[in-house]
Amino acid sequence: MRSFLIIFLATSLSSCATFQPKDIAININLLTVDKDMNPIDAYCNLYSASSKLDVLAPKKFTFLTQCSSINILCKSGNLSGQFGIVEIEESTTGQDFIINSGIGYLFDRAVDTVTPMGSLINILGDDEECVTERDITVVLE
Repeated sequence: MRSFLIIFLATSLSSCATFQPKDIAININLLTVDKDMNPIDAYCNLYSASSKLDVLAPKKFTFLTQCSSINILCKSGNLSGQFGIVEIEESTTGQDFIINSGIGYLFDRAVDTVTPMGSLINILGDDEECVTERDITVVLE
């Protein structure tokens, strides 16, 4: 019984001490337009596998995230639009839906909190070159 308690405590404590992959600053120039390409003010939510940010557009800002896909959802009154950036093109397993829907953000945090294996896999993954400058136009319809 005592050895079980020691193993349980060691496993629990190691789960809290996870490493996070490095965040990258991506400079984004976000422009929101109507279907006639006229600029329009909008409230936008940005999601990636590791970050979430709410901004008022049009705006230039820096988004801190890991090298992953980004999904942008914008709304202005009855108009709405979305834009997606897929950084990882090798994935063909249907994983892009999870990453782009914002569920990836929650899933990544849950896995890293519960098990140290989630962070270990992220750390051991191959380093990718991420685009650090983006001009994004979201059309609201």
